[in-house]
Amino acid sequence: MARTSNPGGRDTDFVALVVEAYHRAGIRAERLSATGVRVPLPGAEPLETDYGEAAERARAHPVEQYPRMADEVVRATTRMFRERGLPLGTHYPPRSDDHGRGALIAVFEHMGVDARFESPQVLSLPVPGEGRATTDVSAYLAEVENASVDEAFDEAGRFARAVSRQIERSREQESAPAERLRVRLYPDSAFPEGVIDKLVARELAPGLWQAVAVDRPDSVQPLSRHAHERSGRSTEEAFAEAVAHTLEEPVETSEHEIDGVRIVHVGGRHPYVSARVHVLGRHLGEAPHGALVAFPVPQAILAHPLGQGHPITAMGRLRELAERFVADADKPVSSRLYWWRPGSGAEADVPRLSAVAAEVDHETRSVSLYTDDQEFGPLLNALM
Repeated sequence: MARTSNPGGRDTDFVALVVEAYHRAGIRAERLSATGVRVPLPGAEPLETDYGEAAERARAHPVEQYPRMADEVVRATTRMFRERGLPLGTHYPPRSDDHGRGALIAVFEHMGVDARFESPQVLSLPVPGEGRATTDVSAYLAEVENASVDEAFDEAGRFARAVSRQIERSREQESAPAERLRVRLYPDSAFPEGVIDKLVARELAPGLWQAVAVDRPDSVQPLSRHAHERSGRSTEEAFAEAVAHTLEEPVETSEHEIDGVRIVHVGGRHPYVSARVHVLGRHLGEAPHGALVAFPVPQAILAHPLGQGHPITAMGRLRELAERFVADADKPVSSRLYWWRPGSGAEADVPRLSAVAAEVDHETRSVSLYTDDQEFGPLLNALM
């Protein structure tokens, strides 16, 4: 056995303590020899390592420190593999001199929250009824990279309170009354990969997602699929209620003419104006050929009824106007153009929208049309 001798005459099997430390960390390590240990690795061949040198180094310290030293050995191994992307153990253990991560864990512990790092940049928190949720804390870590202990605790406190408020709002979604539901438009770039699948959302048009959201005096929060499922509503009911309540929000309609092209502007002081596309005919009047539409910002829709001006000129002017809106906005949606056609379905159904674009070559006096809708090209030719 790899025992270490101590001045008091007591011998301690340091490697046995290391194996016990692995077990406490949720890792079923196996002792192979006096100093050899096999450590199972998720999705990889097991690690076989020799702790003879570690046992020798332990001889220079009092026996009372051995359990702590064994824990440090296991934490270092776990940390190394989690930094490489292998989820060894139950979590990523920060270094003792890592003020930023240590302060964050301590603050959450003081709040009674069992927070832990899944990886160097990902924090895991318990969510009642949902197991654990993860959040990327890269921005927080950048803030405390060179911070002192006190500065790290100050920043950790602010961050922890913000995360706790977010979790609380998520819980409140489950009891949100139907009159709080709205639909809000987002570009597909607004969500990290995989997030959209966790929300009550549907594709409104290429590049655009319509999400059911909970409207509160101080925030607008997309409805999570988990909270929605616990509400007892079907997805169709949630969208129908959300669209109906959103259409009750006030808007103003104005008309403008640019180079002989009629532009209709539908705007409001709330981020739900895009829902007016469900009843766009009310704002356009006669539009038998449909309309070109843009959703540059949450507070506005821009539209041109086709047949009321040269269609190629209309596409150019509408796109330029949408680009100006996007350039001036803090949270724009998109400057892309869509062809809207009157629908015959229910008010809350997905409107008929197709992405369209035109590129004019003034030297050759030619137009290149881009769309997946086979009906748009012939319509444009007829209107020209």
